[in-house]
Amino acid sequence: MKSRPWLLDNWERVLFAAVGLAFLTISFYLILRARIPEGSAVFGLAFLSFIYANVARFKRFKGLGFEAELWEDKQREAAGLIERLRDVVSIYTREVVLGKVQAGRFARGVDWASNWKLFDDLVSKHNELGQKVDLTDVKKVMDDYFLFDMAMPEINNLRLAAEKGKTAARAKIDAEFGSPIRDNEGYSARFAQFRQIPPNIEDPFLISTREDLAAYALKQWKQTKLHLKTDFDVEAEVDVGTINRLRAISELYQSRPVKVTEELISWANRE
Repeated sequence: MKSRPWLLDNWERVLFAAVGLAFLTISFYLILRARIPEGSAVFGLAFLSFIYANVARFKRFKGLGFEAELWEDKQREAAGLIERLRDVVSIYTREVVLGKVQAGRFARGVDWASNWKLFDDLVSKHNELGQKVDLTDVKKVMDDYFLFDMAMPEINNLRLAAEKGKTAARAKIDAEFGSPIRDNEGYSARFAQFRQIPPNIEDPFLISTREDLAAYALKQWKQTKLHLKTDFDVEAEVDVGTINRLRAISELYQSRPVKVTEELISWANRE
């Protein structure tokens, strides 16, 4: 009988706690079933339920005119807790999305249609449930990977064309000085010119996180063509489609966030 008054006075806490436990159980079930967007959204509801289970009890404090003041304090505290919850949900969502983007990049390749569908589903579920979670940072990192995957096939084309041009330049040096080399000074001067040709981009992904990778590659290609033509009379050529796509990717970088289209997804999914 002693437990009855406590239950009557705290039924809201019990209700919210029970609902929170139910939501938490459902979220784990959905995640295990690979229904990540729904699981993430329900996970957020579970946190909200547990928060309200604790906030509700402060309405029971009465006496000496302090009830309203306590309730306002707890409302502010609840607002702070909800803000922290949003941070937790944002981190949780970030790990889910970026984990999928990064998983199997080198083993199985990428599937950007699936990656963007997951992101859109998560955003949609949060919005449906009234969860205003800021995913700007997640979108920015996804855009970094997306632009990188779009640019790399074109950068590889530039690399192949540059290597072909360098091979031709090296052949001209060998033909000019013969074997054995008798003009060491002249040979050294020619190789100094050869070394002016820009090297291959060593860490393109690192560059892509700091600046416009497509523009960087185009600038390097322009310098490569200039040195090969001016110093060795070698014409380095690449398909015009490669140049046009890199220019388009650079424009996308400059106007982020990227507006995803099926065409861009097809660019990013190339090996």
